[in-house]
Amino acid sequence: MRMPSLRGPGIDDRFDPSDLDDVRERVVAPTVEALLRPGELQAMDVGRGPAQEIWAQVTALGKTWQAAFWFGPQADPEETLGEVAYYLADRLEDWICEEVAWGEQRIADIRIPARRQSA
Repeated sequence: MRMPSLRGPGIDDRFDPSDLDDVRERVVAPTVEALLRPGELQAMDVGRGPAQEIWAQVTALGKTWQAAFWFGPQADPEETLGEVAYYLADRLEDWICEEVAWGEQRIADIRIPARRQSA
């Protein structure tokens, strides 16, 4: 069984759970885009739960997946964007095979972008 692959200039950047915009742009969006085909994604959202966990909600072809993918509240200073994206991809791959594209195994090839420079 193939596993998600990770590449890109941001793969080893430290994961900062306090920056939801960065999590959305550099973990969730690249992972979702690596798994879904053009036209399948209908909506994507990222938020924080009551125990400081981070959840994602993805709707594709009329099916919705929502789950926590980071469980905080303490950030591991060694945890990288790549590690969090890998875990998210592993969960989404199963959902896509079971709900969105029944029986079709999709393996993520995730490209984690560099952090945007502040203006």
